Amino acid sequence: MTVMEGCEMKTVTTTQSEMTGREGQQGETAMVTTEKEESGGIVSWIIKFFSGGSDETGSSAVMSRSKKQQHGAGRWSRRTLKGHQGHKFKDVRGLAFHNDKLLVCDSDNNIVHILNQDYTCEKELGSFSGQFAKPFKPWSIAVSQDNLYFILDESNVQLVVCDQNNKVIRIITLPANSDPWCIALVKGFVIVTDVNGHRVLKYSLDGMYIGEFGRRRDGHTKFNLPYFVAVNSRDVIMVSDNGNHCIKCFDTQFNYLYKYGHRSTGNAQLWSPQSIAVDGADNVYVCDEGNDRISIWSEDTTWLHHLFHRELRWPRYIAVTADGDRIAGVSGSSRSWNEIVVFSK
Repeated sequence: MTVMEGCEMKTVTTTQSEMTGREGQQGETAMVTTEKEESGGIVSWIIKFFSGGSDETGSSAVMSRSKKQQHGAGRWSRRTLKGHQGHKFKDVRGLAFHNDKLLVCDSDNNIVHILNQDYTCEKELGSFSGQFAKPFKPWSIAVSQDNLYFILDESNVQLVVCDQNNKVIRIITLPANSDPWCIALVKGFVIVTDVNGHRVLKYSLDGMYIGEFGRRRDGHTKFNLPYFVAVNSRDVIMVSDNGNHCIKCFDTQFNYLYKYGHRSTGNAQLWSPQSIAVDGADNVYVCDEGNDRISIWSEDTTWLHHLFHRELRWPRYIAVTADGDRIAGVSGSSRSWNEIVVFSK
């Protein structure tokens, strides 16, 4: 067991085989419970650590293990992050990995955390007090090739472009009647999903409006609640069309290419898809919220397998490292928006 102090995340990690024999730090006790889940023959072991008087953060860490992941996809260790010393996450809305560092949009705390590989807190973005009409509320984040941070500020309906020292480079104002949810960068452009507008917006990196596509209805180029967007190494734009239960893919000129999934519960199918992530091999990871799982496809739309069936309930947000060895996620349950679950090989 490893417990981190100071600016580091208050977490505990364990290997797949370490199910018993743990010792807590001073003032900490541990309770081990087991829970059987009949679906898919999965047996989940849930280890809960409850903090004592010496825990300055007041946080706890919850570990869970499966003897076998869905479809034999291998074994993963699990770590739950709830905050760092003197600070707890509050309504996590966006995740991204950049150079193996985890970027966390901690929206209700008005800040973005940049976490190292050991989940220590390296830097925080969001010291914009007094610069905007409303408090800064980070909702989604992407990093450009010149290491500028593009952050969707949901409260002010804008994109904040800043450097690592919190210097604001520019502001990209979005339509006042839009409901922006997620952003991605592709070939010199910013892609923004507008959920209730049922459209996707396109801007240049310096903030010039380029165009949009999609309006509410079913069809290859139409959307019904397009929540999330991601881009692969070939500049394919992938949009999670939540109401149509699929991932639609387009080129940079918004020409339709192909899609992943359709509404159902079986393999290669989706139900209310949410966040999308892409690894270095262009494998596509989808939060299949309605089916309580992460669904994975190859770049050529071949379905590969599911992960974490019912271990990340109603998965809403996801990020994956380039090598695919770490997956960070946030549950769609309102009580879980204050914590991040990281699965590692």
